[in-house]
Amino acid sequence: MFDPDKRFSIIWTLAGGYLLYLGDQLLTGWFRNETDYPIVSISAGLLFVGAGGLLLFKAWQKYRSQKDSENDKKE
Repeated sequence: MFDPDKRFSIIWTLAGGYLLYLGDQLLTGWFRNETDYPIVSISAGLLFVGAGGLLLFKAWQKYRSQKDSENDKKE
């Protein structure tokens, strides 16, 4: 159905989005004082946001490189 590169990009995009969501939930819980462990919430939230952002950035880079290579093949 999909070639391996596209499946890889889809998985990385979904994983990155989910990590951003989890990081947002942790940081929002800390901001609203809904957590008993603020240091853990802050550090894990920042870690998840950073990892999710990195995964999304890498997936975007891979997508752009695939589009560029497809455009080069057409020309």
